[in-house]
Amino acid sequence: MTFASLEFAALLAVTFSLYYFLPQRLRMLLLLAASYTFYAYWSPVYAVLILASTVLDYAMALLIHRSGSENRRRFGLLASVIGNLGLLAYFKYTDFALDSLRALLGPLGDNLPGPLELVLPVGISFYTFQTMSYTIDVYRRKKTAEGDFLLVALYVCFFPQLVAGPIERARDLMPQLASRQRFDPGNLETGIRLIIWGFLKKIVVADRLTHAAFSVYLYPELYGTGDVAFAVAAMFVVIYLDFSAYTDIATGTARLFGIRLSRNFDFPHVSCNIADFWRRWHVTMSEWVRDYLFIPLGGFRPRNLRMHARTMLITMGLVGLWHGAQWTFVLWGLTHGACLIIYHLLHLHVLRRFKQSRVLNSGPWRLGSWAFNTALRGVISILFFAPDMERAGTVLHRLFVEPNYDSFIQLHVIFGFGVLTAFWIIHYIHFRWRTGEMLQRRHPLIRAALYTTGFYVILFGGVEVSKPFIYYQF
Repeated sequence: MTFASLEFAALLAVTFSLYYFLPQRLRMLLLLAASYTFYAYWSPVYAVLILASTVLDYAMALLIHRSGSENRRRFGLLASVIGNLGLLAYFKYTDFALDSLRALLGPLGDNLPGPLELVLPVGISFYTFQTMSYTIDVYRRKKTAEGDFLLVALYVCFFPQLVAGPIERARDLMPQLASRQRFDPGNLETGIRLIIWGFLKKIVVADRLTHAAFSVYLYPELYGTGDVAFAVAAMFVVIYLDFSAYTDIATGTARLFGIRLSRNFDFPHVSCNIADFWRRWHVTMSEWVRDYLFIPLGGFRPRNLRMHARTMLITMGLVGLWHGAQWTFVLWGLTHGACLIIYHLLHLHVLRRFKQSRVLNSGPWRLGSWAFNTALRGVISILFFAPDMERAGTVLHRLFVEPNYDSFIQLHVIFGFGVLTAFWIIHYIHFRWRTGEMLQRRHPLIRAALYTTGFYVILFGGVEVSKPFIYYQF
């Protein structure tokens, strides 16, 4: 069941219409039933898997919390981590590992079993991280274990953010789910506004750009440099529009029930360096990786750059692998890691000395820095969207080895870059003047007119069949 479906609209309407008339315990049961219905719609097996993960983490968290023995506490933590990562690895990485071994062993690899062609459960990467953070926080004594299985189960599978985040921490989401939320017209309006904004970004803009650009990644040898350059820039924008649209709809849906989800995007396309980009992009995952992977591996060590580089490359390589079971994703993560290392070196040894420099704080410098970093991330994104290394190489070859500059003067290429330029301008305006907050200060009739306009644009200006959200595949 996807957000852009009549089934989801019906599920949300029924759940919301009942929610505020029920006592708290029945509210939690209603949300849990809606969540399992939402998830099992794809396949009942998915519901069994998420239930197994929930039972495991519920039991191990209680074991960790109640045990006075450090060995038993470690056993509970390892059982939770291995169990969750084992499920994720089996469904997501088995065929990838077999294919890689087969290629590495050459003729000897013919003895390995063929691809299992396992179907990846939707959202398993997200709820695996979420459940693991719960048991890890209990082990670190940052969270007490929850004895109410219903609350733990609802935390794991709360349907607005189940499939693609935000990745919530138990200490933030559980208290809200356990509390009786009062009906608030402000929450209702905010929820509707976020849902409309999310659908505008998704089915009016992102899906149309995907239709115009993604085929270039499938058959890059058939296109000129202008088309390839537009496709790279367009899909780089699409990944933000698509993913942030999911977050907006998820956040808006949760707000209808009085639940506030974490902010997942902070205008990443205004960032002027690679480190700032990762502070603004997919914030809940970046923070999860920082707290549960990067810091335990060693963290930022400016006095030991070799260890810092190693930690950064391992972390970002695993971030790439988390996104997809392909070497293109691993290389995408490693390339980002290398860029972060270079930036940290420049920041420590060069830029920091000129922190008060008028040049570094001038508009032209910041604009140039933004343009360079945006172009750099766009080129790296080729590895994210290319189906394989061969086609990624073909795209890079079209752009940098044998470019055809005449193809840039085609009308559809010029129009396409005009649309993308409009996006970056609107994105900056939205960041600079916080138009969402400005809207809240307008007269209610003006807001109602804008919401109605947005609804009609979605209804009559959106694509007929919406594509699945990109992060569903992860």
